[in-house]
Amino acid sequence: MSGPAASVVIPTRDKADSLRLVLTCLARQVCPRSHEIVVVDDGSTDTTADVVAAAAERLPVRTVQGPRAGRAAARNAGAAAARGGLLLFLDDDILLPPTALAAHVTEHSAGEPACVHGPVRELPGARRLVATAPHELLPDPHAAAMSGRFGRTVANALETLVIRMAQGELKPVAPWLTCIGANTSMPYGLWERSGGYDETFGTTWGCEDLELGLRLWSSGAGMRLAPAAPGVHLTHERADRWEQHTVNLTRFTQKHPVPAVRALPELLGPSGNTRRYVEAVRILEESTLP
Repeated sequence: MSGPAASVVIPTRDKADSLRLVLTCLARQVCPRSHEIVVVDDGSTDTTADVVAAAAERLPVRTVQGPRAGRAAARNAGAAAARGGLLLFLDDDILLPPTALAAHVTEHSAGEPACVHGPVRELPGARRLVATAPHELLPDPHAAAMSGRFGRTVANALETLVIRMAQGELKPVAPWLTCIGANTSMPYGLWERSGGYDETFGTTWGCEDLELGLRLWSSGAGMRLAPAAPGVHLTHERADRWEQHTVNLTRFTQKHPVPAVRALPELLGPSGNTRRYVEAVRILEESTLP
């Protein structure tokens, strides 16, 4: 495949304010490899088009129109339009440090084809940061988010588990959970051979990234972390978040009824717990032994 070495794929819909900060972070990337940014506009009615047009003055960014069929379909549309040999799937509310893109590229420079995740921390005070940005110059939004000015960042249970499994602190009961779509890269060929994200998850929120991770891992792909690519999630409210998530988690479990998927309610959710999940997987695995 000719063209840039890497493509950053950003699905978005009506989140112009956070997208502006994401693109500001991407303009600060220090990466020796050529790259492009593919924004998948999935039916925005706000100022998203203006934000992308302004960013195009300093970034190799272009827009493709999304199919309006959910995040899985939007990510697939962006990947299909990408020209890079490496795909970095980045959500429209994830702030990256200047080292991030280079860190993703480096992780893919040797070894087997892999899915690589940059650990993400939540910023509960994100609303104040986003509200400040239009009125105050924030040359490095990631640094601003990590400064403490807008409150502490925290790691959710899923991110904590992935990190502790990678560091050997917890049994690696589900390495495929590393495929957290907010800040995750993989070779274009790996995405293509996998069939991409499962679009039957539709417009309901959740699990389409982890389901892809399970298929990638089952096919022999590696799962790694990129510690030098830490993202900050601009945490936002979604009134029916967990109701939607339950629907997709049920769909995920029906498709892959293995212990590590069946135990996910112990990990994903407002009261998720890493050790409780690992223990639940152990119990389920033992119950299936002959």
